[in-house]
Formats: sequence, C-alpha cells, structure tokens
Amino acid sequence: MTDPVRKTGGTGSYASPPCLAHEIDPTYFDPLGVDPQQAADVARWRKAERARLLAERAALPVATREAVARAIAGALDTLLEQRFTDLTGRIVSCYWPIKAEFDLRFWMAALDAKGARVALPVVETRAAPLVFRAWTPGAAMERGHWNVLVPSADAPRLVPDIMLSPLVGWDSAGYRLGYGGGYFDRTLAATRPRPFVIGVGRQAARLATIFPQPHDIAMDAIVTEEGPQWEAQP
Repeated sequence: MTDPVRKTGGTGSYASPPCLAHEIDPTYFDPLGVDPQQAADVARWRKAERARLLAERAALPVATREAVARAIAGALDTLLEQRFTDLTGRIVSCYWPIKAEFDLRFWMAALDAKGARVALPVVETRAAPLVFRAWTPGAAMERGHWNVLVPSADAPRLVPDIMLSPLVGWDSAGYRLGYGGGYFDRTLAATRPRPFVIGVGRQAARLATIFPQPHDIAMDAIVTEEGPQWEAQP
C-alpha cells in the first residue's frame, strides 16, 4: 500500500466515522486531495482491519466485556474530573451499545444522577450530521436507523459539550478507526462549538496507524481499560 498523505494537528486534525455507518458504504473515503489509488488502498486495508477487530471484540466473553466497561468508566471519571472538575449541567453524548461495544449505560445513569445531561446520537437524515436527543434512565425509546434504540422523537435536542465515540481501532496519534461511513466526521465538522471528543475502546485494538486521510478527525483523548492513552495538546 502506498504511504498516504497525513494531516495532523490539534482540533484541526481528522479521524474516522462512527457506528453502523459501514452499512451505507463500507469503503467510505473522501478522495479530495488524495491519490485515488492510495485512497482505495487505505479503504481496503481499513475494511480488513475493521472486520478483524470486530471479530476479536465479539469473541470476548461477556464477563470480560463487562470488566472492560467498568475499567473504561473509571478512566473516564478520572479524565473528566481532571478536565472539567464539575459536570453539573454539562451535556455528555454517549452511545447505545451495539455489536459487542462496551456497555456504559450504568455510567450514563451515574452521570445523570450527578447532574450532567446525557444525550444519544440519532440519524435523522442519511448522509447528514447526527443530531443528539436527551436521554434519562427510563426515557421513552424508539427504533431508529439500523434498528438501534434511540430517544423518542419528542425528546429535547441537545448540543454536546463532551462526546464519547466508540472505537473499533485507534492509533497513538489520536485517530479512530470506526465503522466506515463518515457520520462522525460530518457531525464534528458541523458542530459548533466543537465538543471535547473521547474515543473509548480496547487496549488491544491499538494500531500502528490508521493511515489518516483528509476527512479523518482526531480525538481529543482516547481511553481504554488501561486508562487514558492519548490526549491532544492544548
């Protein structure tokens, strides 16, 4: 594979897309500014790595996934306490777990109890930025795109201050290998002010690089069961 052009640098950097988007286009890439053959090579490599990492995660015993989720929750608490001190009134976008993602719903409930406002991402329009609807324990839910549970349509819309992004893979430069459809990048490009974005996933999903492309947006921090692994410099 040819060595792709890499764009880096703080909040202007780029990373990969979010959950279930691969079902729209599993070889998604933005060809602007990139050699087409190079971009196709990267897309094929990512598709293979994505399949490998998803299979490995799905094979984890339930008890192991639960232990990883508990450890990630503890690491998130530490990171957010250091970064924000008090989460009262802050809007934190989380995720409803799918495809053996680590289940942080207990942590979402704890955030709500502490006075934070929890939101969940929703696809209201295909190939457009996500919107965020308020969630509380026991909130009414409905089936959204790809049959994922989301807060009902009458839930208030929110703009997150903090956003969790589940990782399929990640690298030490803060880039995320997601599911491959571009929703995450579109959403960050459209959200102002930009939220503080935390990628969450397994330590074993670390890659040497995801070969970031011009559409890829880097995380502000990455957390695994072993604690914070990367944080962008101010």
